[in-house]
Amino acid sequence: VAAGVREGVPGSPGSAVGPIWTLPASVLAPVERSGATVDEAIAALATAAAQLTELAATRSAAGAGEEGEIFSMQSAMAQDPALATAVREAAKGGADGVAALIAAGEAQAALLASLPDEYLAARAADIRDVASRAARILAGTTIPLPGRPVILVADDLPPSVSAEIPREHLIGIALRAGSRTAHAVILARAAGIPCIVAARDLEVDGSLDGVEAILDGAAGTLKLAPSSGDLASVTAAQQKGAADSARRAGLRGRPVVLSGGSRVHLYANIGSAEDAARAVAVGADGVGLLRSEFLLLDREAPPDEREQTRAFTKIFEVLGSGLPLTLRLADIGGDKEIPYLRLPHEANPFLGVRGYRLAMIKDRPDLRALFASQVGAALRAAAATSGVLRIMAPMISVRAEVDDLLALVAAVRADLTGRGETDAAAYPAAIGIMIEVPAAALTVADLATGLDFVSIGTNDLTQYAMAADRINPALVALQDAAAPGVVALLRAVAEGAAKGGVEVGVCGELAGTVSGAKLLTGIGIYELSMDPAAIDEVREGLLGA
Repeated sequence: VAAGVREGVPGSPGSAVGPIWTLPASVLAPVERSGATVDEAIAALATAAAQLTELAATRSAAGAGEEGEIFSMQSAMAQDPALATAVREAAKGGADGVAALIAAGEAQAALLASLPDEYLAARAADIRDVASRAARILAGTTIPLPGRPVILVADDLPPSVSAEIPREHLIGIALRAGSRTAHAVILARAAGIPCIVAARDLEVDGSLDGVEAILDGAAGTLKLAPSSGDLASVTAAQQKGAADSARRAGLRGRPVVLSGGSRVHLYANIGSAEDAARAVAVGADGVGLLRSEFLLLDREAPPDEREQTRAFTKIFEVLGSGLPLTLRLADIGGDKEIPYLRLPHEANPFLGVRGYRLAMIKDRPDLRALFASQVGAALRAAAATSGVLRIMAPMISVRAEVDDLLALVAAVRADLTGRGETDAAAYPAAIGIMIEVPAAALTVADLATGLDFVSIGTNDLTQYAMAADRINPALVALQDAAAPGVVALLRAVAEGAAKGGVEVGVCGELAGTVSGAKLLTGIGIYELSMDPAAIDEVREGLLGA
């Protein structure tokens, strides 16, 4: 194989040097076993669930709580009656047990993969992983192991497959598919394994096996057949990276105060208690975005208020009483298909019934009740832990939606009082909205009455301002949150928030880069929320500004 570079998207930082080993395609698509029955397939799901539960316990006992949570979640997927039903439906078409498992996994994964939220869409890989594990159990196939330290190359890497490869043999990961929020990438970051994803030109047919390569997780590249000079450069880069990480870690706990005296708060975007622990570890000032949708997926009915209260309580406990938790109410709808909610298909979903708009559908009291249960659970969890609670609604465009949000919160407080939960009913909570729509960006001062804060979702604001679908790779050049038109809207939000007397922050991707953070603070926005992995670098960048 000639020397060359395969370019992808950064997943987990760091670099690795070693031979390539391709994960056999049979691991992702087990060979069909003729004659396996649907009942055997259902039994294989139960076996898979037991294996995943054991993996979760083993990882948690070893102190890898984040990994344990992932495998526990996969075990729940394997036990989900909806997956068993999908297997039986697939078998009606004549498929044997193995084929029915794979087909059912693909059908369930397709629903998740269609979601515009990258974190939620990435869960499609998990359901495929569960189905493939059960299919391997049924077919009697095993996962081959590399036998030496390698850079693993694959189309995708299911989490439970990576768990079976000895850590000392897995020094890097390069995937043709995947995303930055896939569980394979989360696990790689937790284990300190460099990783790149979405390397569309990467050969996964085995033709690269044995080829020496350099994987750069931060740059998102895989360099084949490197020269001696390349190898010397990567060694120097690794040494620099270790020094950079140590230096940045030494700044944790130091307030970010700009030269002009303005204090910048660095918050974290999270989707679980494990993410909250990562945020605390890097010295985040709080949580600027909790994706509440993590409680709505992979089930047949919405969670009740008690289940949500337990989940939010766990996150508050991880954060401690002093760090704020910003709960984003359910950001679903449009093409975010959650089957049990029975949302109608829309021809233009990004401009459809999304986010808080669902709570205002007159003939869907169940949807309003879902939003109310989130508010009630958050108030109960905050009261039980003395947590600092902020609640914000997504996809707000006009004043009528703000008024409705305030009325919903008031109604929930009244309901809690009626149930005798007076502490929760009276517990303070800051109320805010997400600014993702240009119309809202231009009218923040009018929307601010009754609110405490606004938070800019730069991903969607950019999409709407530039008329560029955020998940269409052909429009990457237009998906630029630093484009002049988007920056003009950001300035308008900052000015409107100041006029309306509310705090303003950002929870989109723009906040998670040093250049983006400097742009935002230059505009006068001093609350920045990002992935916990970005906080150390952004902190250092701002302190050195």
